Amino acid sequence: MEDATPAQEFARALRELKERSGLSFGALSTRLHTSTSTLHRYCSGAALPQEYATADRLAALCGATEPERRHLHRLWVLADAQRGATPAKAAPGPPAEPTAVPSDVPPAEPTAEPPAAPGPARPWWRRRPTARLTVGLAALLLAAALTLDAAGGAKAGTAGENAAPLEWTTRSHVWAFGCGHRYLVDAGPQDVPAPPVAQDAERWSAARRAVHAEAAIVEITLTAEPGTGAPVVVEAAHIRIAERRAPLPWPVYRMDNGCGGSLAPAAFGVDLDADRPLAHPIAGGDAATGEEFPAPRLPFALGADEPLLLRFEARAATGDVDWYIELDWNSGGRSGTTRIDDDGRPFRTSGTTGPVLVHDIPTGRWLPE
Repeated sequence: MEDATPAQEFARALRELKERSGLSFGALSTRLHTSTSTLHRYCSGAALPQEYATADRLAALCGATEPERRHLHRLWVLADAQRGATPAKAAPGPPAEPTAVPSDVPPAEPTAEPPAAPGPARPWWRRRPTARLTVGLAALLLAAALTLDAAGGAKAGTAGENAAPLEWTTRSHVWAFGCGHRYLVDAGPQDVPAPPVAQDAERWSAARRAVHAEAAIVEITLTAEPGTGAPVVVEAAHIRIAERRAPLPWPVYRMDNGCGGSLAPAAFGVDLDADRPLAHPIAGGDAATGEEFPAPRLPFALGADEPLLLRFEARAATGDVDWYIELDWNSGGRSGTTRIDDDGRPFRTSGTTGPVLVHDIPTGRWLPE
């Protein structure tokens, strides 16, 4: 299957593992707590799992070896990077700043103001109801890479002609366990629709200019540019603060009504309240199987078929924080620093002071937590 896409190769690898095991879709779905139709779609190539964890546990149940699971993970990473995201073309000429940025967007100044919030900051319960116009609108382990557990909006970028020979996609709306997240929205419950599914979170959030409440998960998939001669080594990750403000007083909307899981991905933890936030490696694990995931470690050498997944779990309690990530790299005697942000803007995460609301499914209403 010389011309097969990564998604097709991933489905074929899953299908071969399933057939080799001799287990039926029904038996596997019972153990994985997943429908038989969903597993069939994964193995047939009709759908790509939004999170790798399900595929890895399926492979483990089918008796996959560690090398087979690593190979399967690489295929999923490559297929996930192509899910609705086309790498941006590098613009000619040197970058505008010493820090490399995606070339298809203007660089954001460290002190740039965040996007203007709609309306005044007065609490919604003190305003008259008004009509609002809204617009519609991707590691299980880092023995070879990091675990992913959910998909958010993906944005693609390259580092520019004279910068790192890197391509990347960024997901800034990843939910814990694929279901748990909170957003701050400057609107009352009568103007906020029901929570979306995780893969639609970016569109739902953008339409309401929502801000991550208390925590945000950012996942970055990095690959070496095609034709790169020397390997690209990602040496270190740094957290940069663009601006701090007082926590937003807006209402907090929970995207779940009770959410939990056994999978705790390995990640870099970030305390945005610290004067100088650091990216601290945190080990993960699967409580259901007892498997441990080693904490992520840098440096890491990228190859054409060896992408790097980095997961950052940031928290903020005392401020409304604009922040971004810088990656130090070297390749063939060259070195530099590349900025990773939210499509040219800093990521934004805020502490909370307002009421917390949860969506009641039977009544379709937002109710106090």
